[in-house]
Amino acid sequence: MLAGLIHETPLRELYRVWWARSGEGRRLPDRGEMDMLDLPAEALPHAFIYEHEVDGRFRCRLAGTCFVEELGYEPTGQYLEGMLDPVLGRSRVALYQECVGVPRAIYYRARLTPIGHEHRESGRLLLPVAGPDGCVRFVFGGMMVLRLATASSAHADADGMIEVHRGPPVGDGAKLSCG
Repeated sequence: MLAGLIHETPLRELYRVWWARSGEGRRLPDRGEMDMLDLPAEALPHAFIYEHEVDGRFRCRLAGTCFVEELGYEPTGQYLEGMLDPVLGRSRVALYQECVGVPRAIYYRARLTPIGHEHRESGRLLLPVAGPDGCVRFVFGGMMVLRLATASSAHADADGMIEVHRGPPVGDGAKLSCG
């Protein structure tokens, strides 16, 4: 199970909530089942919700207080690709696309890509969540940032990625990603 590979306790707890509400990966939880107020207290400040829009872009709909503090700006309303380095950010956007396209939970650790934050590393958890129509419409997840002094000594690849772990596809994956 993916939970054993997640280094950060708040993200691991967030995954456990999603895992339980997904029937242990047998079905896609809907947005109502992933209410921010029902999250473990330690996960809430690190949580975020991105909406997968019709044009394929991801817009931040909600960001926890630690998420905002770590980035140094309010991401709510902004598009994912606009918050990332244009070159290095492609691999991160591809993981969000995989999360909704397969659908599956994804955990990754990488050097932080916003310009001026190269000295930090982040762990991110991406969880597919359905909209009212039953299709994957949201990436619900969390982020934690570490200074490199306390972060992993693992080497990052050219895109700044340190490690990526993918959970199995949710259910049979059929008719969940509706465009």
